[in-house]
Amino acid sequence: MPKIVDKEKMMQLIISSALQVFAEHGVNNASMNNIAQEMGVAKGTLYRYFGSKEELIKVITDLHFQKLKKRLIPENYFHTLEDFLLHMEQALLISEEDSIFIPVFFEIFGPSFSSTSFVKTYKVFFDELGYHYSKNLQLLLENGSIKNNISPEHLGRILVSMLDGIMLHKGFFQISNHSYKNMVKEAIELFRRGLNHEE
Repeated sequence: MPKIVDKEKMMQLIISSALQVFAEHGVNNASMNNIAQEMGVAKGTLYRYFGSKEELIKVITDLHFQKLKKRLIPENYFHTLEDFLLHMEQALLISEEDSIFIPVFFEIFGPSFSSTSFVKTYKVFFDELGYHYSKNLQLLLENGSIKNNISPEHLGRILVSMLDGIMLHKGFFQISNHSYKNMVKEAIELFRRGLNHEE
């Protein structure tokens, strides 16, 4: 009787192994054979799920941004400053896998950063994040939860830039989880002091 394989679980295992191999060898130097060796399977097994390394890279990248978007943009807006800040804190606490992906992403797409189509694609992503945070800040402003001397439109985009910068810092400089959690707590406290109308 043939062995039954959970397709989704196997794909996730391949993706996790690929990220480890990319982090160790670099994306350009890594091969499907390296990934197969990391997993302890035959190379042909990988090709049942991904037709090429390029296809695997595209799937990893698309999944990363879907996950990032889901984590950073909640379904509903927050009506209190504390709930808003709690969401931001949770969004910043990225997994080790997400952290490993950051330098991999820049290796894959570094040469594309001067491409108009690339910039446009990822501008849309960050515009959407900025818009969401701006709208939530406007709501908090209207219900008296934050200081009334801020510009929700500008501050929303600033917060997105800061969130992005903190996460990039973790990925590029391999900051320990303990130190990173302290950085996140300090960042949230800074936002709280800046937004709280009682400060």
